[in-house]
Amino acid sequence: NSIYELGAWCTSIIAKQQDGTIIHGRNLDYPDAGQMRDMTFRAKFVRGGDEVFEAVMFAGIIGVYTGMKPNGFSISQNTRAFCSPDTYPSLAENIAMLWAGYKENSWIIRDALTNCDDYQCAYLKLRDEPQPSFGYNILAGTKGDEGVVLARDKWGTVHEDHLDSANGIWYLVQTNNDHWDTGCDGRCAAAVADMESVSQAKMSHDTLLSDVFMQPPVLAHGTICNTFFAPSQ
Repeated sequence: NSIYELGAWCTSIIAKQQDGTIIHGRNLDYPDAGQMRDMTFRAKFVRGGDEVFEAVMFAGIIGVYTGMKPNGFSISQNTRAFCSPDTYPSLAENIAMLWAGYKENSWIIRDALTNCDDYQCAYLKLRDEPQPSFGYNILAGTKGDEGVVLARDKWGTVHEDHLDSANGIWYLVQTNNDHWDTGCDGRCAAAVADMESVSQAKMSHDTLLSDVFMQPPVLAHGTICNTFFAPSQ
């Protein structure tokens, strides 16, 4: 259940359609994709017979890496693998924090999906709660410019990228490195080029899937699954 603290890879994208609908997609990648695909399932979590949230789960793992609160928000988590070597935590530090009782990022996400009803609540929890690993928390909401990528270290958020329609930022792409620092290349650059090619006018679930997430190198050998959210729907 602490498998993420040992390493993973992903691509996540938030986009605002021309009609204002916020959509959120992700490819979840992991080295042993074949075995992981066989233990992947879609779950609905309920309390007292009422649905609380939905998630893409792996058999035997109780934390959440990909989930949505209907009419509230959606979350995906990416590995922050390529940040500054001076600040990147060692595996020993991750394990020490786990032993000290800090929650894994996947359990913080599950807490947000369980206990938060809106984007702002989830934003504050994912932004501020200590976690025993680095990572990116990608959060989408239901209205306005509710969309953010939070670059996390162990004790908080070191950088935020938000949707900003007034300044032409209608989508956010996040892979596994600090694009604001190291630049957007590889899968990031490919995804950005694909998003620009589709354009906001033609952005939809179908085009996000077929023209972005299913195009190499965004679609990778280790891609386990693709998930699409529209939290307002």
